Amino acid sequence: MEQERIVYETLMGYRVNDVHWWRTKKAMQACGFQMDKNGFELFINLRKTSPKYYSQFHKIKATLDKKAVDIGEGMKGKDFVNYLEKEGIKPHQSTLSRWFSKAGGYKARAFYSSTVLIPIAAMALIYKSKNEAQLAKVS
Repeated sequence: MEQERIVYETLMGYRVNDVHWWRTKKAMQACGFQMDKNGFELFINLRKTSPKYYSQFHKIKATLDKKAVDIGEGMKGKDFVNYLEKEGIKPHQSTLSRWFSKAGGYKARAFYSSTVLIPIAAMALIYKSKNEAQLAKVS
């Protein structure tokens, strides 16, 4: 276990306290992430992209695995938005800007790698499930 913590702290760039590490381990297990470099990178990117909703990742994990295959190595911004629209996710422009803020902002012609798009796709799926739940409450 100590090796995993060292890898995590190296990626974070600073030493974390025991409570932070315990919560991180618990959240990663709930999300089903591997406790390795790739799992930690994805977890950190997801947390940076959506500090408020990253803990709901376990609800959309199975769907996201399929989307990660579709994304491949990455795609242009416009292609990604078209892909989201095909999936029934039509966020407002300000929502898109917020999702892409950690990636330097949204640009339709810019190419985004999968490490940037997968956390954003996760946010989009959480956004969709949250909106569907709100619509169900209204009905």
